Amino acid sequence: MINSLYQLSNKGSLRTLSFILALFLTAAFFLNLNQFSTALRTTHPAWILAIFWGLINLWIHGIGFDIRRAIWQLVFLPFIGYFTTIIAIVQHWFL
Repeated sequence: MINSLYQLSNKGSLRTLSFILALFLTAAFFLNLNQFSTALRTTHPAWILAIFWGLINLWIHGIGFDIRRAIWQLVFLPFIGYFTTIIAIVQHWFL
């Protein structure tokens, strides 16, 4: 089941989306460092770890790294990265 869920996101357009979202959030870290670090300083540490985990998921998926084992496909599932990254971007720029 995990393999079929991972293969659902293993398409070229979703890999491109992963790469663009990862690039966008990484640029937000580097280009807006003072405001972003101030916003992260007041949030819960578990949410910060979830943002970084989602960002790592998107970089791995966006670059095209092929994961073969089911346990690592579950750990680095791109849908988790999409969810956390989109929430982090909306929370940072629109709230």
